Amino acid sequence: MKEFFDTLRQKREEKNLTLEELHRRTRLPIAYLQAIENGEMEKIPKGYEKIYLRRYAREVGLDPDEVSRDFDLITGRLTEETDTEASSEQSSPPPMHDDLPPGSEPDPDFRPSSRWRRHLESLDLDRWYKVFWAGFAVVIVAIVGFFSYQQYRFEKGNRIEIREITISEMINELQKQDSLLTPQLSSNTILRAMGQSHLTVALRAIHRTWVREIRDRQDTTEYILPPGIERKIEARDQVKLMLGRADGVEVWFNNQKLEPLGTADQVVLSLVLTPGGVAEKRLKTVVRKPEPVPDTVATRRDFQMRSTEARSDTLQLQ
Repeated sequence: MKEFFDTLRQKREEKNLTLEELHRRTRLPIAYLQAIENGEMEKIPKGYEKIYLRRYAREVGLDPDEVSRDFDLITGRLTEETDTEASSEQSSPPPMHDDLPPGSEPDPDFRPSSRWRRHLESLDLDRWYKVFWAGFAVVIVAIVGFFSYQQYRFEKGNRIEIREITISEMINELQKQDSLLTPQLSSNTILRAMGQSHLTVALRAIHRTWVREIRDRQDTTEYILPPGIERKIEARDQVKLMLGRADGVEVWFNNQKLEPLGTADQVVLSLVLTPGGVAEKRLKTVVRKPEPVPDTVATRRDFQMRSTEARSDTLQLQ
């Protein structure tokens, strides 16, 4: 009998398998594997000797049926126990743990049925483990795909559409912004001073011009003067003007027309009029670089930004 179990150990060693590797393959406790190789079959739960022996033989490359038959011959058991002998016994396998505490071994009188033993022998545990993990991976992929699709739908529903505009549309939009931000005079007006006035200033627009006027260092008014519109201003001691275009407005001081203030490429930073005449006049020349015709969305945006900066230089007369 000892030669039978020695043959099992030698076969395992020929396969270069350790007990730990055999334990991972068969799912059997190492204590049971050692008992098989040492011929100590009494340490294996009664009724599971051939089941564990067949698993051992299959992993070391032996025919499980031949090993089971040889075991029956050397132990004197030529036939399997009948099903009726174990019909009223427990059918669940004992726990398979390497570190079984003393006194926790299965009941030695436990005898599973032959049908149940054949079912356990036919189980391919490795295959079921693979099926389990494959199914788990499919579930994870499905969950990730579901949330990714929901994120895509959310971003698609909240996407901001960017509309391309032509240069003419852009210019019209800028003009509308000017009209909304700055009041535009639509008729001739007269602004009278509080109390006795000592000077009168009249403005007549030749071109559309932005104007800021400060009367007597207190009252400030800002507006756009369209062509052909006239405005008369009365003050006690001073009128200060700022013009977005030096040649856009004719200035009359006490019914006398002043000389042209400047050219089309100049802005009036300060024109101070007092009862004694022109007290201050400061101009600034604005150099405008030629702009290339944009043909893409990016160049149109760049053109719009630079046009806005140039307009700000004109309006912010500081």
